[in-house]
Amino acid sequence: MKQAVEFLYGIPKFTKKHSLAHTAHFMELLGNPGNHCKVIHVAGSNGKGSVCCFLYHMLLSEGKNAGMFTSPHLTDIRERFQINGALCSEEQFLTAYAQVKKMAERLEQKGLGYPTFFEFIFAMGMVIFEEAKVEYIVLETGLGGRLDATNSFAHPILSIITSISLEHTEILGDTIAQIAGEKAGIIKLGVPVVFDANEPEASEVIRAHAKEMHSPCTALEKKMFQILEFKNNFIDFSLSTAYDKETRWTIPGAAAYQVENAALAILAMRVLQQQYLSELSGEHVEKQLHAGMKAAFWQGRMQEIAPEIYFDGAHNTSGIGMFTDAVKRLTAEDADRPLLLFSMVKEKDYSTSIDMLTSDIVWDEMAVTTIPNERGISFEKLQKLFEYKLKEHAMEPTSADILKKTGKSENRCPSDTEHPIIGFADYREALRVMANRKKPGQKLFCTGSLYFIGALMEAWKENCDD
Repeated sequence: MKQAVEFLYGIPKFTKKHSLAHTAHFMELLGNPGNHCKVIHVAGSNGKGSVCCFLYHMLLSEGKNAGMFTSPHLTDIRERFQINGALCSEEQFLTAYAQVKKMAERLEQKGLGYPTFFEFIFAMGMVIFEEAKVEYIVLETGLGGRLDATNSFAHPILSIITSISLEHTEILGDTIAQIAGEKAGIIKLGVPVVFDANEPEASEVIRAHAKEMHSPCTALEKKMFQILEFKNNFIDFSLSTAYDKETRWTIPGAAAYQVENAALAILAMRVLQQQYLSELSGEHVEKQLHAGMKAAFWQGRMQEIAPEIYFDGAHNTSGIGMFTDAVKRLTAEDADRPLLLFSMVKEKDYSTSIDMLTSDIVWDEMAVTTIPNERGISFEKLQKLFEYKLKEHAMEPTSADILKKTGKSENRCPSDTEHPIIGFADYREALRVMANRKKPGQKLFCTGSLYFIGALMEAWKENCDD
């Protein structure tokens, strides 16, 4: 297993990005695994993994034989291939790996180029699901949508597009409309599409593309869902759509942003029920769907890994905005200000993320470290940027200043420059030190790239096992 994983991680070193035709040919050589399954294709900037998870668990709650393909993984590469509520076995992983590797070598021998890491992983997933004879595949795109390897599936039964924000601008475009166009590329002729309509610019693009493809279009709007209650690490919310009339749902976790993802997944399930799952109706089915939703935990998203210690993969500026909203709610009644541990990869807009982190919340202490990945940013660079942003915000007018001058108050707070930004070369030491500095009743929040959260989870597990 270890040797196979090491080989997979080495693939980017000797191959390059290929066209969708290349992926389609590769899958054809493999016998087009997964083509007989009912595929639900999910794209978007934020929340697509969570939407996949919610939908997958609702399918399982109804006794459906289902597989889920997501990326990236946090601690175990097999997280990418889940079957009926469990990770694929090592045997299933290695069998698929051997089969795909054999065909990858044949592809290279034909002079067509070796598959990329993501093509290889995607092909493995479809082989695993084919061998497991799953009926449904919940399929998350990697990067973008239109040119993503997963878009080689010609006939999904449903397309889902989650919220859109600026991400990977060097690849997907530097406007919301351009990025939405790339995500909308997963919409297939006549295939229903369900999407998050809370970004007007993105919504306009998605609607237009769905119309062009003659695809029935169902939109989730903010007015359709409302948070009712936070209790015991669960959130209750109501949903009102063409299919739901003020229905009450419960999801696990402490992050309010997951309500929007859950609502989108429920709306997608309603469309599936109308189009393909007519047998799924009645009071018993509803109870099962609610049970599936309540059991759908997606790790690394505002996860309380230990009492008062949270891990959240807020991997872009939109995610950081949701993260800060959650932190403010979770710490509203705390006597002590929270602690922060942060790191990100180079491709993300880490400068804006740091600006948001230092302007929206006053932290007791902040720490930065380097992700153990070639894409990681040095802790020294992050440390200097935090210090610069803090000084910049310290010169901004506070709420009291604004009130004095204008008679109107704004929700602004002065940045705390009393404590230096702590820098750690080793992320494991950073986690250990910050966890030890946490006082009883005080909360520690660790955020940034999902790669960072995965590394922290492994470090936490190792520490607990010692």
